Amino acid sequence: MKCTPQTAQSIHKSMVEYKLKPHQFPEGMIILQDTRERTPLFGPRYPKGMVISSCTLKDGDYSLAGHQDRFAIERKGISDLLSYVSSEREKTKAKMQRFSKMDFAGLLIESRESELYRPYLHSSISPELVRQCLISFQIRYKVHVYIGLRENCQRVCLDWMIKYWKVKREV
Repeated sequence: MKCTPQTAQSIHKSMVEYKLKPHQFPEGMIILQDTRERTPLFGPRYPKGMVISSCTLKDGDYSLAGHQDRFAIERKGISDLLSYVSSEREKTKAKMQRFSKMDFAGLLIESRESELYRPYLHSSISPELVRQCLISFQIRYKVHVYIGLRENCQRVCLDWMIKYWKVKREV
């Protein structure tokens, strides 16, 4: 197919205007949110059909009822992530080892990638250290990493949860 500037422009316009469909929450799926979450990813208004319950989770900030030992999502901001990969490195390594034994573990980082990979004032932590740690989490521990702004992190978190729930119920 030959693209003319007008065709390319109309394709670009339709891509920009596309809005993803709202999540369809499966019946019986209950999202668990750790009680220690200071600024929860969801709320105060929840999408239609979402059922969420607060409890103390051993691993991660979010999980699914009945799957706490097999499904976890950890959420970090930049400042939390910096300590996660430096001063709390041993604690993080132990957590990553637990995550590696799960069916699914995800790490959501609420940030722009350009902000995540820049030099940090008043810190000896280099952007390269952060990058290498995230790569290690993915390769060594099989942890899915997503970097994005809050709205995108919400979407990805729900995408992971709903798909996991559905896959575990396939016959």
